[in-house]
Formats: sequence, C-alpha cells, structure tokens
Amino acid sequence: MPSDDISALEFLLLSPCLMPGKTSFTDSKTTVTVNPKNDETILLFSIDNQTNKNCKLRHFLWGNKEGEGLCDLIVFYACGEKRILCFVELKDNIGELGKAAGQVINTYNAVKQKLKVKYRAKTFIAAHHGSAPQKHQEYQKKLKDIFGDGNYEHDGKGNELDKFLRGEADSNIGKGKRKKNKK
Repeated sequence: MPSDDISALEFLLLSPCLMPGKTSFTDSKTTVTVNPKNDETILLFSIDNQTNKNCKLRHFLWGNKEGEGLCDLIVFYACGEKRILCFVELKDNIGELGKAAGQVINTYNAVKQKLKVKYRAKTFIAAHHGSAPQKHQEYQKKLKDIFGDGNYEHDGKGNELDKFLRGEADSNIGKGKRKKNKK
C-alpha cells in the first residue's frame, strides 16, 4: 500500500493502471477511442480491478471497504495550459445510466480527496445500445451538479471522447443531451 503522502495521480502514473501507448479501451461491447493531436497528451488509465486485476486504485481509495462503485477509466488530457481528468464509464446498455452516473461520481469524489493539485473534471458515459431510462433527466442533473455545464456526456459515442475532451461542440457534445439534425 502506498504511503499517505502520494497523490492519486502519482499513484496512477506509477501503477499498472496506466495503459502506455493505448488509444482505445473496450469493455464488453463498448469501445472508446482517442486520437491525440500533435500538441496533446492523452493517457488512459484502466482503473476497474474487474477488468484490470493489477490496478489497485480501489484499495488505494477505499482500503478494504467493500461495495464502492468505480468507473472503468480515468483519462488524463493535456494541451497547452489545459489539464483535464475525465472519468469514463462504459455500459452495454444506456438503460444502466443510473448505475454509470453513480460510478463516475463516486470515483470522482474519492480521487478528488486524494489529489494535491487542482484540475478540471469531466465525465463521459458511453453505451453500446439501448434507450435512456425514464429517470435519465434526474441522472443528467446529478452529473451536471457535480461536473458542471459542458463537462459531462451521458450518452457519448465512443469515437467522440477526444472531441469531448477538447471541448469541440459540433454535435452538442458535453451538454449532456444531443439534438437531432433536422433535414
């Protein structure tokens, strides 16, 4: 177990959670992909110990406490002065939005307590298929309350994660809701 004077970011960088050189991650049927530009650094950390047995972030955050929901990935994004930690959850079905929102919020809150630096936090939830649950507006509100406007995506397309990190809003990414194009 690392000492108490190590931050969560230092822990991630020095642990098997870091996925050096990787630009995509798949959990079940859902994949997220990033394509860094020349002036960007994007690091993926596979933090869920169910998919990455060697990552001990859960133990670092909560010790032996059982039942804490943990998201699948933390993505570090840097470009110029911008520094973002994005908490990512992948689901087979967007009907599990409530569970996904709980996992990213719980992970964010625990990591925030262990970090010694300020950063901008975002969250990105992607699913392979399904319809949003009836309570999706309630879950969106929770995400907005924690992460703020433009810092959450609850129904993201896996190949748009890098656009979301950059703040590119060409399809209302980061607003938590998509508008359909009228033709």
